[in-house]
Order: sequence, then structure tokens, then C-alpha cells
Amino acid sequence: MYRIKEFAAMTGLPPSKIRFYEKHGLLSALRDDNGYRVFSPEDAFRSNAFRVLLQYGFTVERAVAMLDARQGTEEFRRSLEDQREALLHEADLLRYRLAKIGGALELIDGGGRSDFTLMDAPDQLYVRASAGLDFGVAVDREREIALFYDMLSVTSCARIIDKDDFDAPGDSIDPSYIIAMPESEGHRLKEADLAHVEHLCLGKCVRFRRCVTREESVRKETFSDLFDYLDVLGYELRGNVILFPSFLNLDGNGSDIETLFVPVR
Repeated sequence: MYRIKEFAAMTGLPPSKIRFYEKHGLLSALRDDNGYRVFSPEDAFRSNAFRVLLQYGFTVERAVAMLDARQGTEEFRRSLEDQREALLHEADLLRYRLAKIGGALELIDGGGRSDFTLMDAPDQLYVRASAGLDFGVAVDREREIALFYDMLSVTSCARIIDKDDFDAPGDSIDPSYIIAMPESEGHRLKEADLAHVEHLCLGKCVRFRRCVTREESVRKETFSDLFDYLDVLGYELRGNVILFPSFLNLDGNGSDIETLFVPVR
């Protein structure tokens, strides 16, 4: 039998973690005649078996439960298969997150300079969280909005600017707030009511990046560079514009870098 100091040394577990594992049922220490915790070689074996399950990505609670279940059964195999699927899903989402961080760093390194790129942009699926500044429409779409937010690695907070909004009277536009994902990821929407999911056809687009404050973002005059560029190249606006903010200035006092996809013909 080993006292806690010896057991900590042989297992590499600090005493605080040993007590934590005791609390969660992994270890069941006995007490010697002097009242000190003592552990057996079986406890060391359980600790290492437990660590293997943690290597597989199971939670502490799940790993403890699996240690006390029968091993080598079909149920155990299914647990491993389910965990593999869960990890593959996490790895998929991590690739999206890394790509988005890379994109943000690219924007920062670019200094926020306006630039234009003609490209073929992927179509988007989205749920409206507002109609302009009216957020009442979100009530009917609450479930779908929550589903999109649960997939934030794949989805993005964005805004839709209606094509007719640019020609409407006034000095500012009135974009709608949306949560969007590439159409190619639509297979993830198995639980969504597709009646609340809209499709934005992009295709041939001008990608327009600009650095503006929140207040400037809705002023029509701040789109003059875009429309000058379209006029010079002989392009016309074909449909609604989608705007992806980067939120690099969270306090709202500085400028943000926005990426707009402008469908043209």
C-alpha cells in the first residue's frame, strides 16, 4: 500500500488531482491506522487506464463510468466508434476556426486597405435575425437561429444589403442581420426548418474589403469607391450584397475591416 505522497510520485499525479479523482469516484483510498490515505497497486492501474480513456477524448465523468463497465463488449466498441465520430466532427470545426483566424490575421497584416478582387464566390444559406433594424422577425426563426449559432465555426455573423436599398432615398442603407454558412455545408442543417433558411446566389462577385467605423458602415457615401470601381469595369450590381464584419475593434471606437461580396454582371 502507498501513502498519497508515494502514490503521487509513482503515478505523476499531484495530490490535488488525486483528491479530485477520489471525489469523482476513480480512486477509493483506504485509511491506515494513523488515518492517512493509502492506495493499492490496483489504484495505480486504474489511474493509467483512466488516462488512456482521457487520451481518447472522453470526459472525466464518462471515463470513470467506462472504467467500471465491462470491457471488450459491443457497447464498449460502440463507445469508441461514437467518440471517433465526435472527434472527427471537432477536427472539422477546428479547421474552420483556424481558417477564420488566418483570415483575420491576413486582414490585420493588410493594414485595412480597400481592395477589390473579382472572384467566383460560394452561395450562402442564411437565417434572418432582423429585417433592417426590426428584430421582431427573429421570434419565428428562434430555433433556426440557435442552430446556426451552435455551428459558429462553420457559420458567420453577417449582414444582407438589399440591392434596391442602394437606390432608395436617403443617405444610409438599412442592412438586415443574418447568420450565414456556405451552401456546401447545408448537409449540417438536418434539424432546421428550411422554410426559415434563405439562399443567396453569389457566383461572379467583386470582393470588396474596406476599413470603416460602425457609424460609417451604413453611410451610402462610403460605398462610392465600390460603385466607381464597378463603373470603370462596366459591371452592374446583380443582386443582394453580403457583408462579413471582422470585429477587430470590439469597443466600437475604432475602425473594423469588412469584407463584402458584391454579385455583378
